[in-house]
Amino acid sequence: MRCLVTGAYGFIGREIVTALLREGVTVVGAGRDLDFGRRIFPGIDWIACDFNRDTDIAQWRERLGGIDAVVNCVGILQGTAKDNAERIHGDATIALFEACAEAGVRRVVHVSAISAEGDVASGYAKSKAKADTALAGLDLDWVIVKPSLVIGRGAYGGTALMRGLAGLPYILPLPGPATERFQPIAADDLARGIAKLVTGKTAPRETVFAAGPETLSVGDILRHLRAWLGFAPAREVAVPLPLLRLLLRFGDAAGWIGHASAARTTSLTQMLYDRIVDDEPFTRIAGPLKTFAETLQAAPATMQDRLHARAYFAVPFLQVALAVFWILSGIIALGPSTTLLAGTILANVGVDPAIAQPLVVLSAAVDVLAGILFLVPGWVRRAGALQLTISALYLIGLSVVAPACGSIRSGRFSRSFH
Repeated sequence: MRCLVTGAYGFIGREIVTALLREGVTVVGAGRDLDFGRRIFPGIDWIACDFNRDTDIAQWRERLGGIDAVVNCVGILQGTAKDNAERIHGDATIALFEACAEAGVRRVVHVSAISAEGDVASGYAKSKAKADTALAGLDLDWVIVKPSLVIGRGAYGGTALMRGLAGLPYILPLPGPATERFQPIAADDLARGIAKLVTGKTAPRETVFAAGPETLSVGDILRHLRAWLGFAPAREVAVPLPLLRLLLRFGDAAGWIGHASAARTTSLTQMLYDRIVDDEPFTRIAGPLKTFAETLQAAPATMQDRLHARAYFAVPFLQVALAVFWILSGIIALGPSTTLLAGTILANVGVDPAIAQPLVVLSAAVDVLAGILFLVPGWVRRAGALQLTISALYLIGLSVVAPACGSIRSGRFSRSFH
């Protein structure tokens, strides 16, 4: 059997690929970054696809030659300027399903979400529900899988946000009363069940809720995660939900320009979705499922897990702080008095007065540009290299100019020149 797995290198996709390979299935991976995919799974074939663009049935039909089954686990938490959640979860996914029906694909397994209901107030849930409804109306051997909170070695979406909250020093923030309930399921248990669904070990055309064997509140999960990370218990602070939503709006704004993280309002909406389902049907398919504690114990936290949790909120803060520093330093240097003083200093050490002030203006503009680029996805690494280069040039200039300006204190020169 040849099975196409879309989103094959994602959080859930890679677990499904591994489980399918164990079942002896020939896997074909699909994704946008084929170089990355081939590094993750060098032993499988790959085809390029982009759910943000591939909304035509014909685009999918030509990719389905020789494919017996499809597992779709593509998903994004929230739309951005680059990615449209409605197209990805809705239009492109439905085009894939319709192409499967035309091509005679034997089985389609669609990984949806437990919250994928039309009345859930998030674009993520509504767009997922749209694809679920479309698939259920096709003449296909289909199964829709709706997992509860998925726990694995990595973290994505709400689980990543929970890990970040659990890893904060000194306090453990709780989203409101934190009484919303989940039935956490291990990622490998979920993948094992999906692999069995692909090989046809259950009746077709049904929606299966994939839930773990126990029910835990959000607060319980956060406490367990903190203990798993190896951090001591901390003072619990209930954060009012309106305040938390306001804070996560900054994550929405960052995500819109391309800095997608789980610290977004959609994660909170998903986290607050309280629904308990019968776990027995999926247990019949997958076999015995691990409890939340057993899932954590099976993969003890490492130094990398603790570092990820501690740095989850710190990294974007430091990125913004560094960018703001460069932008403000450039703006300050563009002030008339600062530009005049810096130009005078350069002229005093032999720089042609005709180019001294323009040189200061140019260096200040480069500072601002370096700060702005540091916020632009795809430019962070190059902007960082530019900032290091500029800093080195400033240091060299300071070491050359300072001796010639003995009457000027080094600190004053540094501020003026910068």
